[in-house]
Amino acid sequence: MSVRETVLQSLSAVGAQNEAKFYAELFARQDAETFAMLVLDSRCLKDPLLEALITALRILSNLQLTPLLVVGAMEDGQTETKMQAQRLSRDLDRSGVRSTKLNTASYGLIKEVRKTASLGKTPILEMTERRGKMNLANLVSELKPKKIIFLQPSGGLNQNGLRKANLSVAQLPDFMDAETFSAGQIRFLDCVLELEKSANTKRSYIIASPLNLLGELFTTRGSGTLIRRGIKIKTGNTFNAFSKPKLSRALESAFDKRLKASFFDKPLYKGFVESDLQGGALFKEQAGYPYLSKFFVSHESRGDGIARDIWDAACAEVPAFVWRSRMGNPFNTWYMRQCDGMQRTENASGAWRVFWKGLDASQIGDAIEAAAGAPDDFES
Repeated sequence: MSVRETVLQSLSAVGAQNEAKFYAELFARQDAETFAMLVLDSRCLKDPLLEALITALRILSNLQLTPLLVVGAMEDGQTETKMQAQRLSRDLDRSGVRSTKLNTASYGLIKEVRKTASLGKTPILEMTERRGKMNLANLVSELKPKKIIFLQPSGGLNQNGLRKANLSVAQLPDFMDAETFSAGQIRFLDCVLELEKSANTKRSYIIASPLNLLGELFTTRGSGTLIRRGIKIKTGNTFNAFSKPKLSRALESAFDKRLKASFFDKPLYKGFVESDLQGGALFKEQAGYPYLSKFFVSHESRGDGIARDIWDAACAEVPAFVWRSRMGNPFNTWYMRQCDGMQRTENASGAWRVFWKGLDASQIGDAIEAAAGAPDDFES
């Protein structure tokens, strides 16, 4: 068994192995320097959190993934920042993780970061001039990381004593006014608002603990707080509400399969599609039951959290429905958390999990049979 396969098996501890494999392959298709940026709170550079961080980074290194490590972006103090970066570099080297320490004020920084990441080394970005030319906002603008994870001991934001799993950027000002946060969390929230002013690409921000870093990266259920821009969702009761050619291309790209021409022959019951066709939920009717025919997110938007927005919008208008998914689908672990029940079934078209939500007990048997017998919408 290869090192990569062994590591993927070990990731089953934070989520299903298929889910971990899916995200590892997704990240591997991106440019090395855009995988993720980890902005480190200085308290995470002391044991036991440092030990947890080093362990997580060693696993990422074995998967040929190189996050950008930023030291000093949240606190002032040149000497302290240099010491922290040096200690992190030394501990990574001892653990077998190749790394290169770069000062963000150095000439040709961005080129060096890309070169370092492409060689499989983890860049440690030492920010001794937090308000200098290459501050965090400019660093993000140049390197365009898909995810920015702020690692802090708290591991997330709480509201009324409960962990707040998701927030939109638009909600932040009111949320900050209504709650009391630590100084570190206030710096994090202010930083997100500052980064959004110069944002020219879709990205997400996460506050998490080093203890939960792998779960944030390799599963659909993080234990921290995810903050991102809200999305616009277009709804329609017929396929004519959407561009069929564009919708067809989006589906084929998301599923990596060719759609049958007959897909659009059966009427749409209700559709929810992100304005840029980055994802959607398409319901048809199957034996009298609303049937979630397609739930999709584009490859480039996976891990950004838009599945939750689409799902919530769909469930608000279609509270009771049934759907199915192939047994090996890495998204099944997410579906399991959304459904009221699940039944395994098998027929000529393959092995399936049939899920349902909001149905009465008397409806479940017929709904399972209807979903199991739905036609396959893709070419063999």
